[in-house]
Amino acid sequence: MLFLSIFIGYCVAQLNLTIGIDITNKESLNYLGRLEQYYEQFEEKGLSIYILNHILPCYTCEQRHNYTQPEPNCFGGGRYCQFSTYANGQLVLTEILRQNCLFTKDIYMFLSYINLFQQECVENPHYTFCSENILKNKINYNITEIDECINASFIGKGDQALLENQILAQEMNKNYNQSSLNVYLNNNDITNLQFNEMIIQLCQKLNNDPPEYCNIYSLVEKNTTIKLDEQIFFYLFIVILILLILISIKMLKKVNYVIQNKASIPIEETIGIISEENVQ
Repeated sequence: MLFLSIFIGYCVAQLNLTIGIDITNKESLNYLGRLEQYYEQFEEKGLSIYILNHILPCYTCEQRHNYTQPEPNCFGGGRYCQFSTYANGQLVLTEILRQNCLFTKDIYMFLSYINLFQQECVENPHYTFCSENILKNKINYNITEIDECINASFIGKGDQALLENQILAQEMNKNYNQSSLNVYLNNNDITNLQFNEMIIQLCQKLNNDPPEYCNIYSLVEKNTTIKLDEQIFFYLFIVILILLILISIKMLKKVNYVIQNKASIPIEETIGIISEENVQ
Protein backbone atom coordinates (compact mmCIF):
# COMPACT_ATOMS: atom_id res chain seq x y z
CA MET A 1 0.00 0.00 0.00
CA LEU A 2 2.90 2.36 0.73
CA PHE A 3 4.26 2.05 -2.80
CA LEU A 4 0.74 2.10 -4.25
CA SER A 5 0.14 5.51 -2.68
CA ILE A 6 3.46 6.73 -4.09
CA PHE A 7 2.65 5.56 -7.61
CA ILE A 8 -0.88 7.01 -7.49
CA GLY A 9 0.63 10.38 -6.58
CA TYR A 10 3.18 10.02 -9.38
CA CYS A 11 0.41 9.78 -11.97
CA VAL A 12 -1.21 13.12 -11.09
CA ALA A 13 1.78 15.42 -10.64
CA GLN A 14 5.16 16.11 -12.12
CA LEU A 15 7.06 15.62 -8.88
CA ASN A 16 5.91 13.82 -5.76
CA LEU A 17 7.66 14.03 -2.43
CA THR A 18 6.35 11.37 -0.05
CA ILE A 19 7.46 11.80 3.55
CA GLY A 20 6.89 9.11 6.15
CA ILE A 21 6.92 10.41 9.70
CA ASP A 22 6.41 9.31 13.26
CA ILE A 23 4.79 12.17 15.13
CA THR A 24 6.84 11.33 18.22
CA ASN A 25 10.09 11.52 16.22
CA LYS A 26 11.47 15.06 16.21
CA GLU A 27 13.86 14.42 13.32
CA SER A 28 11.05 13.59 10.90
CA LEU A 29 9.00 16.61 11.98
CA ASN A 30 12.05 18.85 11.65
CA TYR A 31 12.61 17.62 8.10
CA LEU A 32 8.98 18.29 7.22
CA GLY A 33 9.03 21.72 8.86
CA ARG A 34 12.05 22.85 6.84
CA LEU A 35 9.98 22.55 3.67
CA GLU A 36 8.02 25.65 4.69
CA GLN A 37 10.45 28.10 3.09
CA TYR A 38 10.72 26.16 -0.19
CA TYR A 39 7.35 24.59 -0.89
CA GLU A 40 5.54 27.50 -2.56
CA GLN A 41 8.17 27.92 -5.29
CA PHE A 42 8.39 24.19 -5.96
CA GLU A 43 4.62 23.69 -5.88
CA GLU A 44 4.25 26.22 -8.70
CA LYS A 45 6.51 23.97 -10.78
CA GLY A 46 4.55 20.80 -10.09
CA LEU A 47 5.68 19.46 -6.70
CA SER A 48 3.14 17.66 -4.52
CA ILE A 49 3.71 16.46 -0.95
CA TYR A 50 2.24 13.30 0.55
CA ILE A 51 2.45 12.48 4.24
CA LEU A 52 2.49 8.99 5.75
CA ASN A 53 1.89 8.64 9.49
CA HIS A 54 3.12 5.83 11.68
CA ILE A 55 0.15 4.38 13.61
CA LEU A 56 0.22 1.16 15.61
CA PRO A 57 -2.57 -1.38 16.15
CA CYS A 58 -3.27 -3.12 19.43
CA TYR A 59 -2.29 -6.67 18.48
CA THR A 60 -4.21 -8.34 21.31
CA CYS A 61 -7.34 -6.18 21.49
CA GLU A 62 -9.31 -8.08 18.86
CA GLN A 63 -8.67 -11.37 20.63
CA ARG A 64 -9.25 -9.99 24.13
CA HIS A 65 -12.44 -7.99 23.57
CA ASN A 66 -12.95 -7.53 19.81
CA TYR A 67 -12.29 -3.76 20.06
CA THR A 68 -15.22 -3.25 22.42
CA GLN A 69 -13.26 -1.99 25.42
CA PRO A 70 -11.42 1.35 25.71
CA GLU A 71 -7.62 1.31 25.63
CA PRO A 72 -5.72 4.23 27.24
CA ASN A 73 -3.42 4.86 24.26
CA CYS A 74 -5.84 4.00 21.46
CA PHE A 75 -8.96 4.95 19.56
CA GLY A 76 -11.42 2.46 18.11
CA GLY A 77 -11.05 0.08 21.03
CA GLY A 78 -7.46 -0.60 19.99
CA ARG A 79 -7.68 -0.33 16.21
CA TYR A 80 -5.39 2.74 16.17
CA CYS A 81 -2.75 3.35 18.84
CA GLN A 82 0.28 5.48 19.58
CA PHE A 83 2.70 5.58 22.48
CA SER A 84 4.82 8.39 23.86
CA THR A 85 6.82 9.15 26.97
CA TYR A 86 5.43 12.70 27.17
CA ALA A 87 1.77 12.40 26.19
CA ASN A 88 -1.14 9.98 26.33
CA GLY A 89 -1.57 7.95 23.13
CA GLN A 90 -5.02 9.39 22.50
CA LEU A 91 -3.57 12.91 22.59
CA VAL A 92 -0.91 11.87 20.08
CA LEU A 93 -3.56 10.35 17.78
CA THR A 94 -5.63 13.52 18.10
CA GLU A 95 -2.59 15.50 17.02
CA ILE A 96 -2.23 13.28 13.95
CA LEU A 97 -5.88 14.06 13.14
CA ARG A 98 -5.28 17.76 13.73
CA GLN A 99 -2.32 17.81 11.38
CA ASN A 100 -4.17 15.80 8.76
CA CYS A 101 -7.13 18.21 8.84
CA LEU A 102 -4.81 21.21 8.56
CA PHE A 103 -2.86 19.58 5.71
CA THR A 104 -6.09 18.92 3.80
CA LYS A 105 -7.44 22.45 4.28
CA ASP A 106 -4.27 24.54 3.82
CA ILE A 107 -0.88 22.97 3.15
CA TYR A 108 0.95 26.28 3.63
CA MET A 109 -0.55 26.69 7.09
CA PHE A 110 0.25 23.04 7.75
CA LEU A 111 3.96 23.52 7.01
CA SER A 112 4.08 26.69 9.13
CA TYR A 113 2.38 24.82 11.95
CA ILE A 114 4.72 21.81 11.71
CA ASN A 115 7.77 24.07 11.73
CA LEU A 116 6.61 25.64 15.00
CA PHE A 117 5.23 22.41 16.45
CA GLN A 118 8.51 20.51 16.11
CA GLN A 119 10.35 23.34 17.85
CA GLU A 120 7.96 23.96 20.73
CA CYS A 121 5.63 21.02 21.31
CA VAL A 122 7.52 17.78 20.80
CA GLU A 123 8.32 16.42 24.27
CA ASN A 124 6.31 19.25 25.82
CA PRO A 125 4.22 17.91 28.74
CA HIS A 126 1.50 20.49 27.92
CA TYR A 127 1.03 18.88 24.52
CA THR A 128 -2.49 19.94 23.57
CA PHE A 129 -2.17 23.47 24.97
CA CYS A 130 1.06 23.97 23.04
CA SER A 131 -0.56 22.84 19.80
CA GLU A 132 -3.64 25.02 20.21
CA ASN A 133 -1.47 28.00 21.19
CA ILE A 134 0.35 27.77 17.85
CA LEU A 135 -2.89 27.57 15.89
CA LYS A 136 -4.59 30.39 17.74
CA ASN A 137 -1.82 32.84 18.55
CA LYS A 138 0.98 32.24 16.03
CA ILE A 139 -0.56 31.28 12.72
CA ASN A 140 -4.02 32.69 13.50
CA TYR A 141 -5.98 29.64 12.37
CA ASN A 142 -9.55 28.87 13.39
CA ILE A 143 -9.34 26.16 16.07
CA THR A 144 -13.07 25.49 15.84
CA GLU A 145 -12.74 24.52 12.17
CA ILE A 146 -10.02 22.03 13.01
CA ASP A 147 -11.97 20.58 15.95
CA GLU A 148 -15.01 20.09 13.71
CA CYS A 149 -12.85 18.25 11.19
CA ILE A 150 -11.46 15.99 13.94
CA ASN A 151 -14.90 15.17 15.35
CA ALA A 152 -16.33 14.52 11.87
CA SER A 153 -13.65 11.92 11.19
CA PHE A 154 -15.11 9.58 13.83
CA ILE A 155 -17.76 7.19 12.54
CA GLY A 156 -20.96 7.24 14.58
CA LYS A 157 -21.63 8.73 18.00
CA GLY A 158 -20.51 7.81 21.47
CA ASP A 159 -17.19 7.32 23.22
CA GLN A 160 -14.46 8.24 20.71
CA ALA A 161 -12.16 5.76 22.43
CA LEU A 162 -14.34 3.03 20.90
CA LEU A 163 -15.32 4.61 17.58
CA GLU A 164 -13.68 3.87 14.26
CA ASN A 165 -12.06 6.82 12.52
CA GLN A 166 -11.91 7.47 8.78
CA ILE A 167 -8.66 9.44 8.75
CA LEU A 168 -6.79 7.05 11.04
CA ALA A 169 -8.08 4.06 9.05
CA GLN A 170 -6.78 5.62 5.83
CA GLU A 171 -3.38 6.20 7.44
CA MET A 172 -3.31 2.61 8.74
CA ASN A 173 -4.07 1.30 5.24
CA LYS A 174 -0.91 2.96 3.91
CA ASN A 175 1.01 0.44 6.02
CA TYR A 176 3.72 2.84 7.06
CA ASN A 177 5.30 0.96 9.95
CA GLN A 178 8.53 2.91 10.42
CA SER A 179 9.25 4.84 13.61
CA SER A 180 11.72 7.14 11.84
CA LEU A 181 11.89 9.39 8.79
CA ASN A 182 11.53 7.94 5.29
CA VAL A 183 11.52 10.04 2.11
CA TYR A 184 10.62 9.13 -1.47
CA LEU A 185 10.99 11.35 -4.51
CA ASN A 186 8.58 9.85 -7.03
CA ASN A 187 9.42 6.14 -6.71
CA ASN A 188 13.00 6.61 -5.49
CA ASP A 189 13.99 6.16 -1.87
CA ILE A 190 16.09 9.22 -0.93
CA THR A 191 15.94 8.78 2.83
CA ASN A 192 19.73 8.75 3.11
CA LEU A 193 20.08 12.16 1.46
CA GLN A 194 20.49 15.23 3.62
CA PHE A 195 17.71 17.82 3.35
CA ASN A 196 19.84 20.18 1.21
CA GLU A 197 20.73 17.29 -1.10
CA MET A 198 17.03 16.54 -1.53
CA ILE A 199 16.42 20.17 -2.54
CA ILE A 200 19.24 19.88 -5.09
CA GLN A 201 17.56 16.80 -6.55
CA LEU A 202 14.31 18.74 -6.90
CA CYS A 203 16.19 21.47 -8.74
CA GLN A 204 17.76 18.92 -11.06
CA LYS A 205 14.37 17.34 -11.80
CA LEU A 206 13.04 20.79 -12.72
CA ASN A 207 16.08 21.76 -14.76
CA ASN A 208 14.00 22.85 -17.78
CA ASP A 209 11.85 25.20 -15.74
CA PRO A 210 13.40 25.65 -12.28
CA PRO A 211 11.93 27.80 -9.52
CA GLU A 212 13.74 31.00 -8.59
CA TYR A 213 15.43 29.35 -5.63
CA CYS A 214 17.22 26.89 -7.93
CA ASN A 215 18.54 29.74 -10.11
CA ILE A 216 19.82 31.56 -7.03
CA TYR A 217 21.32 28.35 -5.65
CA SER A 218 23.01 27.62 -8.98
CA LEU A 219 24.49 31.14 -9.09
CA VAL A 220 25.74 30.86 -5.52
CA GLU A 221 27.20 27.43 -6.24
CA LYS A 222 28.92 28.76 -9.38
CA ASN A 223 30.37 31.75 -7.54
CA THR A 224 31.46 29.47 -4.71
CA THR A 225 33.22 27.20 -7.23
CA ILE A 226 34.99 30.19 -8.78
CA LYS A 227 36.09 31.39 -5.35
CA LEU A 228 37.29 27.90 -4.49
CA ASP A 229 39.31 27.77 -7.75
CA GLU A 230 40.87 31.13 -6.93
CA GLN A 231 41.70 29.91 -3.43
CA ILE A 232 43.26 26.73 -4.84
CA PHE A 233 45.52 28.74 -7.17
CA PHE A 234 46.44 31.08 -4.34
CA TYR A 235 47.38 28.25 -2.00
CA LEU A 236 49.26 26.49 -4.80
CA PHE A 237 51.24 29.67 -5.42
CA ILE A 238 52.08 29.91 -1.70
CA VAL A 239 53.25 26.29 -1.64
CA ILE A 240 55.47 26.77 -4.71
CA LEU A 241 56.89 29.99 -3.23
CA ILE A 242 57.70 28.22 0.04
CA LEU A 243 59.38 25.39 -1.86
CA LEU A 244 61.50 27.87 -3.85
CA ILE A 245 62.52 29.64 -0.65
CA LEU A 246 63.49 26.33 0.99
CA ILE A 247 65.50 25.28 -2.10
CA SER A 248 67.24 28.68 -2.17
CA ILE A 249 68.11 28.42 1.52
CA LYS A 250 69.52 24.93 0.96
CA MET A 251 71.61 26.11 -2.01
CA LEU A 252 72.95 29.08 -0.03
CA LYS A 253 73.94 26.77 2.78
CA LYS A 254 75.87 24.59 0.32
CA VAL A 255 77.67 27.59 -1.21
CA ASN A 256 78.51 28.90 2.22
CA TYR A 257 79.82 25.47 3.22
CA VAL A 258 82.14 25.34 0.13
CA ILE A 259 83.47 28.85 0.79
CA GLN A 260 84.18 28.00 4.39
CA ASN A 261 86.03 24.83 3.38
CA LYS A 262 88.25 26.72 0.91
CA ALA A 263 89.03 29.38 3.46
CA SER A 264 90.17 26.73 5.90
CA ILE A 265 92.89 25.22 3.59
CA PRO A 266 96.46 26.07 4.97
CA ILE A 267 98.59 28.52 2.94
CA GLU A 268 101.43 25.98 2.71
CA GLU A 269 99.20 23.64 0.72
CA THR A 270 98.55 26.31 -1.90
CA ILE A 271 102.22 27.22 -2.63
CA GLY A 272 102.80 24.37 -5.02
CA ILE A 273 99.65 24.89 -7.04
CA ILE A 274 100.49 25.65 -10.71
CA SER A 275 98.75 28.72 -11.94
CA GLU A 276 98.30 29.86 -15.52
CA GLU A 277 100.72 32.74 -15.11
CA ASN A 278 103.54 30.36 -14.12
CA VAL A 279 103.24 28.38 -17.32
CA GLN A 280 105.83 29.49 -19.95
